[in-house]
Amino acid sequence: MKKIVLIFSFIFLITAYISAQSIYVDSRLDAVYSEEYLNDLVENNPQHLKYLNWYLDNSYNIIYVGLEKSQQMPYLKHLDPVNKIIGDNVENIDQENFNVFMYQFERKYDKKSYYRIGNTGNAIVFDSDLKIAKNFNTYSDEN
Repeated sequence: MKKIVLIFSFIFLITAYISAQSIYVDSRLDAVYSEEYLNDLVENNPQHLKYLNWYLDNSYNIIYVGLEKSQQMPYLKHLDPVNKIIGDNVENIDQENFNVFMYQFERKYDKKSYYRIGNTGNAIVFDSDLKIAKNFNTYSDEN
């Protein structure tokens, strides 16, 4: 019986070690959070780190709405995430390297938020807090 308990304990420790090693920190988080904070998340709150990684790519959509419709929306603005200083209007977005934490916007609890991206006719749509929570829970259940 002791051998069985020992074997299961060993397997559990190996599994925990492997899963801890496979936690991914998206490099875009380095612009917003300190290395110390991110390391703390890796060790003590990997679920929150998983959420931050997921949030970077899954909390918004960029769509074309046309110039006329986009003019009714407020401009998306740059944000210095360290000092919380709101900057200039965003004129264009590099969708491949987009870091949602580098922009100032208001996310609503139960409605989408829309912001124009310069005079491109593009808009960024931020999902509501409710939808984000639901989508992340679905993602977590599947992964």
